[in-house]
Amino acid sequence: MVRLLLFLGVNVAAWAVLRSLWPGLLRRWRLGVFVAGTVLSLTILAFPMLAGHQAELPVGNALFRVLAAGWTLTAIMVVLFGTPVVLVRAWVERRSVRRAASPSAPAQGVNLSRRSLLTNVGRAVPVLAATTSSAGLASGVSGFTVRPVEVRLPGLPKALDGFRIGQITDVHVGTFIDTEYLHAAVQAMNDAQVDLQVMTGDLIDDLDQLDGTMAALSACKARHGMLAVLGNHEHWRGLGPIRSAYADLEARGGPVRLLVDESHGFEHEGQRVRVVGVDYPMSRGSRTHSVKTELMKQSAEQSFRDASAEEVLLCLSHHPDFFPHAAERGARLTLSGHTHGGQVAFLGVPAFWFAFKYMLGRYRHGDHQLYVSGGTGHWMPFRLGVPTEVTILTLRAA
Repeated sequence: MVRLLLFLGVNVAAWAVLRSLWPGLLRRWRLGVFVAGTVLSLTILAFPMLAGHQAELPVGNALFRVLAAGWTLTAIMVVLFGTPVVLVRAWVERRSVRRAASPSAPAQGVNLSRRSLLTNVGRAVPVLAATTSSAGLASGVSGFTVRPVEVRLPGLPKALDGFRIGQITDVHVGTFIDTEYLHAAVQAMNDAQVDLQVMTGDLIDDLDQLDGTMAALSACKARHGMLAVLGNHEHWRGLGPIRSAYADLEARGGPVRLLVDESHGFEHEGQRVRVVGVDYPMSRGSRTHSVKTELMKQSAEQSFRDASAEEVLLCLSHHPDFFPHAAERGARLTLSGHTHGGQVAFLGVPAFWFAFKYMLGRYRHGDHQLYVSGGTGHWMPFRLGVPTEVTILTLRAA
């Protein structure tokens, strides 16, 4: 419900921006089209809430959901692109009025060229918004890419030179991502013949699809199975049922194990490896950032307690800000998600680079490394320059 109210607010804001930039655009039948598009898009997005999370529209379910997302994304782009133009034009006009009202100011005519420029820029906003949202939507629904990443670690034991890890994260099984998509991601890791599969949080948004989600994970064929950690969406959507589903799968002998502030050790070609999995911070009684660091310290103390000097340590953390804590305790490689890479990047640089300290790709702290995936799925199908990915990481001795 909160998300629907947010989308409604975005559409109202888009109407206000368009009315300011292009007063004649939303009149008569065009206003009717805008209202109808807003109502239909919100109705389509709200349908699962009203009829049940697994309910589908009688006709064209996938197509209409994508179109509804496209409408909403276009409205968001109108607000993002148009608001600065509205503010600049208001500032210019206010400045012109003050100059004209000043007794000491020389008489000046209206700057027609400046007004024409601002008018043309304003009218270009809806076209730019529609083009950008269409391109991002097409990329968002095009499916994941298999991304190979080579990680060189100084002093890596010979037994682990060539060790392969498949990572999925931020799948968000729900409105736009189904269990078949997740099964295809697991199969992609199987096809790559990785030694270990990991799932670094935000697996599911729709608990009605929980059984199918666990069935998809159980298709893992990796030699050392799949290790998973929790993300913020597991905490928000229903932590109890999700943890129970993981526990039931493990009890039945499934290949998947959930790590919550704990670790799992195994042997690979005679070399001991320990994978540490930490819980998502800001969810145990508080979601505020003020307690994040303290909760991360608590997770680090608990999850690394079984580590030993003879083992190669790896760490799984949904939130990438855990990286310094993992590096301090000897984790050679930390794998994270959460950020979706910002979902928008230009020339490989995330557009919202300022939102997270570790946004996308590889980071180093001495001999310790972090990889932040751009995400395997999404809760809104929009991607520009940050494709969804199934990551295949190969460890190499530096």
